[in-house]
Amino acid sequence: MTKRNASHDSTSFARNALLMFLALRAGDAVSLAAGMWFVPRYVSPEDIGAVLPVTSFATFLSLPVFALAMAVMKESAVLSARGERGRVKSLLGGVFVAAATSLMLVLTAAAVAVPRYLDMMRVSDASAGFLVVAAAFLGCVAPVYTDALQSLKRFRALAAIEVVGSFVRFVAMLSTMPIRALTGYFAGQAALPAFRIVGSVFALRRDLSVKSEPYWNRDSLRRLAMAFVAILAYQGVPMAASLIEQTVMRTTLSTADSAGYYMVSRFSDFLAYLTFPLLLVMFPYTASAADRLGSTRPFVLKCSGVTLVAATAMALAYTAFGNGLLALMPNGEDYEQYAVYMPYLTIAGAMTTCQVFYTNAEVSAGRFGFLWWLVPLHIVYPAVLALAAKLGFVNNMTALVACISTASILRFTFAAAAIARRDAIDKQHASSGT
Repeated sequence: MTKRNASHDSTSFARNALLMFLALRAGDAVSLAAGMWFVPRYVSPEDIGAVLPVTSFATFLSLPVFALAMAVMKESAVLSARGERGRVKSLLGGVFVAAATSLMLVLTAAAVAVPRYLDMMRVSDASAGFLVVAAAFLGCVAPVYTDALQSLKRFRALAAIEVVGSFVRFVAMLSTMPIRALTGYFAGQAALPAFRIVGSVFALRRDLSVKSEPYWNRDSLRRLAMAFVAILAYQGVPMAASLIEQTVMRTTLSTADSAGYYMVSRFSDFLAYLTFPLLLVMFPYTASAADRLGSTRPFVLKCSGVTLVAATAMALAYTAFGNGLLALMPNGEDYEQYAVYMPYLTIAGAMTTCQVFYTNAEVSAGRFGFLWWLVPLHIVYPAVLALAAKLGFVNNMTALVACISTASILRFTFAAAAIARRDAIDKQHASSGT
C-alpha cells in the first residue's frame, strides 16, 4: 500500500468515525433517558439490579447469530474492498436464510431457559421475558444487515438509520414504561435493532441491485465455517464470562449493592459513546489494510490511545464530581456511597476496550491466534470469581470491582503483548521481503 493510499485511508477513517460519532450521539439522549432517568424513575429498586444480567443472558442465547454476522462482515468487507459486489449479494442472500432459521432455534431455547433465569434473578415482571429475548435476538440479527453497510462503507446511510432509530426507541420507551416498567424498557431495546434491520434493507437496495455472482462453493463454505467457529469462541467465551460476572453480582451482592452497581456503571458506560463509533468504523478499514498490507497496528494503536486519554479524563472528573453527578439521577442520592467506584469502573472498561480493538482487528484480518490466550483467560476468571463468591470473598461492591479491575488489567496486558509480538512478526516479514 502506497503512502498516498495509507494517508487516504487514515483521513477517510477519521472522517467516517466523526460522522458516526455525531450520528450516534443522537441515540445518547435515549440511552441517557433510559439508563439514568426512565429506569431509576419507573423500575422498582428490587428489579434495577436485574437489568444487566437479564440482558446479558438473553444476548448469550443469541450468540450464534451474532457470530454469524461478524463472520459475514469479515468476508463481505474483503469482497467489497475488491469491488466484488455481485459476490457480496450472493453471500448476504444465503446469510439471510440462515438468520431466519436460527430465529426458530433461539426462540425454542428461550422458551425453556428465560423464565427460569428471570426467577433466579428475582424479577417481579415475568411478562418481560418475551421482549428480553426479542431485544437480544434482534440486536444480534441487526448486524447481519448493518454490517453490510459497514463493509460497503455506506456510513452516511448507517448514520441516518442510527439517528432515526434512536427516536423510534425513545417513543417505544416513553409510551410503555409508565404502564409496565421492565417490559417497556425491553420494548425500547427491541425497537432500535428492528428499525436498523428495516432501514438497512432499504438502504442496501441500490448497492445490491447488481447481478449476483457465484460465491457459495466448498472453499467459501469451509472458510466461512472456520471463521464462524473461531468467532463463536471469540465472542462466546467472554460473553459467558460476563454473564457469570453479572449473575454473581445479582445473586451474591445485596439488592442495594446490585442496584448501586447498575447506577454507577451508567457513568462508566459513557466511554462507549466514544469507543463504539471507532469500533464500528474500524472493522472494514482493518480488514482492507490486512488484505493489502498485512498490518492493522496503526488503527489499533490510535483508537486505544484515544480511549485511554478519554478514560483518564473521565476518571478524574468522577473523582472530583461523582457524588454531584449521581445526585442528578432520580433517587440518585440513595446511591451516593457508590460514587467512589466510578473512576475504577471507567479505567477498567477502557482497558478491556483496548483488548477488543486488537482482537476485532485480528478477526478482520482472519487471524485467530489470540484465542490461545483469550479463551483460557476468560475461562479461568469467571471460574475463580464464582468460587470466590461461593466461599464468601465476593460479598460487597469493593470485592466485585477489584475482581473486574484485575480481569481488565490482564486483558489489556495480554493484548499489549500480542500487539508487540505481531509488530515484531510484521517487521521480520518486511525485512525478509515476504
